Amino acid sequence: MNAASSLLRFFLDAGIRRRRPPLIASFKLTYRCNLACRGCPFHSRAGRKHAHMDFFTARRCLDVLRDLGCRIVIFEGGEPLLWKDGEYSFRDLVHLARRSFLCVGATTNGTLPLDAPTDVLWVSIDGLKATHDDLRSGSYDRVISNIRSSRHPKLFVHYTLNSRNFREFPAAVDALCSLERVRGITVQLFYPYGQGEENLRLSPEERREALATAAKLRRLGYPILNSSWSLRAMIHNRWRCRDWLLANVEPDGTIFTGCYVKNRGAIRCPECGFTPIAEASGALGHRPGSLIAGWKLFLS
Repeated sequence: MNAASSLLRFFLDAGIRRRRPPLIASFKLTYRCNLACRGCPFHSRAGRKHAHMDFFTARRCLDVLRDLGCRIVIFEGGEPLLWKDGEYSFRDLVHLARRSFLCVGATTNGTLPLDAPTDVLWVSIDGLKATHDDLRSGSYDRVISNIRSSRHPKLFVHYTLNSRNFREFPAAVDALCSLERVRGITVQLFYPYGQGEENLRLSPEERREALATAAKLRRLGYPILNSSWSLRAMIHNRWRCRDWLLANVEPDGTIFTGCYVKNRGAIRCPECGFTPIAEASGALGHRPGSLIAGWKLFLS
């Protein structure tokens, strides 16, 4: 089944037949990470039992997601590129997933070689060098070097806007646009999990300014891949959230659908910063910008 047919069938199931299959899976392979980023609540869980998924659990979870009707799988962590289980590597898992899903991606901190055979690869960068280094364990130079040497055909940067970095976003975008391998930039807003990172929270005024800046850069032709609709909608978070579009997989093999924060922290909808869910919800609501954004990110 080609991409257009697969998505048409999905939207028929979700819209006309009133089924609720997840569109995207956030697949956390491991809590292990080689960094200790200030805004991340997951690396501190690396010492827990079942903090690192084994291959057979991963295969079972992929089978469950396929049977649920999921179309897109994004591997996360911790650091997903660190994942291995005996003779099985992350590459093996990606090849397995690509047999069953329309698109397979990963989000990485960028400190390891960016050669994963995913359809899409996001690298997290959170500011100019000094800010990124303070927030993300002094990793900026290594990340930029890895981006420059990467041959991945579809590499994006993901920027989490927070109180420390939102005002330097335009300068950071300029710097990132000078990197030939970067195909575009996606943004989301920092969401505090109550683990001592409250100082990174955006105030309502800062939130508005940050999103307005991202929207302005998009209008000026910078490769901001979030839709204009989602950037506006996130200011007050009054959009209709269809959180069932998201499936979440934990390293212990637990699978649940719904809000990304569910079972991970306190859910405060007015503070939501998870633009992927806003975009997916907009696409199901036939928002043209969200449909185009999804196509560019996952299928073009």
